[in-house]
Amino acid sequence: MPVACLTFAFTLNDPDPPHPPRPHIKSFVRRGRRLSRAQKYALDHYLPRHVIPFQGRPIDIRRAFGRRAPLILDIGPGRGDCAIAHARSRPENNYLAVEVHRPAIGHLLNQIERHKLANVKIIDHDAVEALAWGIPARGVSQAMLFFPDPWPKKRHHKRRLIKPALLALLKTRLAAHGRLHIATDWADYAAWIADSFRQDPDFVNLAANGRFAPRPAWRLKTRYEARGLRLGHAIRDFCYALGTAPGGGASE
Repeated sequence: MPVACLTFAFTLNDPDPPHPPRPHIKSFVRRGRRLSRAQKYALDHYLPRHVIPFQGRPIDIRRAFGRRAPLILDIGPGRGDCAIAHARSRPENNYLAVEVHRPAIGHLLNQIERHKLANVKIIDHDAVEALAWGIPARGVSQAMLFFPDPWPKKRHHKRRLIKPALLALLKTRLAAHGRLHIATDWADYAAWIADSFRQDPDFVNLAANGRFAPRPAWRLKTRYEARGLRLGHAIRDFCYALGTAPGGGASE
């Protein structure tokens, strides 16, 4: 059966597209990994407290967090160790994690409870659909996308999350001068990412055109990064800001 392409039926002048979404190629596969006892307990007891249901319309962020604060979006945080550390060190920010894998959500819920964090919430839904129909327009100060699935086989490249269509969508969700942090350990995916941004002049490469960004001091080493290092992969970071390059020129 053919799979529908990743498309969005809206433009940048229409930041709140209609629902329901068109089908799109999923950038993830739901695996049937068994839940640990602790993860199952978290899902049974903490989920209503910290997970925002996806309802196909923009979330009232102020109501969800009980305050107005800069919103940091973590797309596919996995176990959430980086998001938790960031949220603990920057309590003045709100953190919204978009994750679909149940064991990862269970672990993240336990960490939120353990550290008594009121500034972290979770959306248990597909990231593309959450961005398109759940995240308010211009509401994100910073987005993080660390070690997305590289889908290394060429026939699977269409499943890669980062592509021009996603960047067009992110532009409608990032606030003016909002930042986007990305990291990968796959060389060909790094080239793919750089090429995607080269096609979009609205994103400024803060490390200068053609360069990778230095590793942020606050980015913890994830198990995906550790695995990549064991395999001898180089870690490549990107940092982009939404805006116009100095002098009005295009950026990478």
